[in-house]
Parts: sequence; C-alpha cells; structure tokens
Amino acid sequence: MHDHENMDHSQEGTPKEYAKFALVIIAILLLSWGYTSFGSVNFMTAFMGVFFVVFAIFKLLDLRGFVSSYIGYDLIAKRSTAYAYLYPFIELGLGIAYLSNAPAGINWVTLVIMLIGALGVGRQLLRGSKIKCACLGTYIKLPLTTVSLTEDLLMAAMALYIIIK
Repeated sequence: MHDHENMDHSQEGTPKEYAKFALVIIAILLLSWGYTSFGSVNFMTAFMGVFFVVFAIFKLLDLRGFVSSYIGYDLIAKRSTAYAYLYPFIELGLGIAYLSNAPAGINWVTLVIMLIGALGVGRQLLRGSKIKCACLGTYIKLPLTTVSLTEDLLMAAMALYIIIK
C-alpha cells in the first residue's frame, strides 16, 4: 500500500484550504501582471513562469510528501518514482525558462507535460478516487478535483496558444 492511500484527509478541502489556494492564485496573477502587460502573450508567458516557479517551490518544501501524493494519479510518476522526484525541478526549470524568454520550444514541453498530467487527473476523477491533489505539495490540502484538471488544461491551452500565435 502506498503512503498516499493512508494520508490524513481531515483538513482536506476545507474553506480555509480553498482560501489559501485562492490567495496563491491571486498572488501569481498579481506577480505576473507586475512582470508584464495584462492581456497579451507576454502576460501568458509571465503567468506561466510565475505559476511554475511558485508551484515548484511549494512541492519542494516537502518533496517526499509531494511524491507520495503525486504517484497516486500521474501516469508517468506511477511508473517512475524518479520522475515524481524530478517533476518539481522540471516545473522550476519551465518557470525560469518562461521568465527569461526561453526559446519557443519550451511551449511544446509544457504542452506535452500538462496534457499527460491532465490525462492522469481526468482518469482518477472518472474513477471517483479520493486522492489528495499534489499541485501545491503538502502545504495546501485539497482533494483532486476538476480544479486540478483545469490547471493542467489551462497551462496546456496557453502553451498551445503561444505555439500557434
């Protein structure tokens, strides 16, 4: 039995946890807006950069806890714990790349990773699994929901939009 199956779910999904999540998203939006102009591809790039950096930092605060949750629903992490341990560093790299005007190829990497993530989340949602979302590591305790799926799909959509723009 994996650790993620034995996790304490007592605080999971409380209004306090959703409020913390909302504050993180608002902070990301404000930081992104301060970084560039709103409503442009530059804003999307800044948002993606700040998003990935912030989410990676939360995951790295408790890497083992993140991995324990992440292997419960990510298609690659289920098969490779090494990938689960590397994932926050991949996100950090993507974030830094977006914030430093990386080559356009980074959007393809983001698109693929986010679509794979969305498939894993969608699969668990269809099964009705009661797994904790690992999107912000163990700091914010939320269940895996359509919010998690929306995050992955939104990041994939922004990457695709930048590719075809």
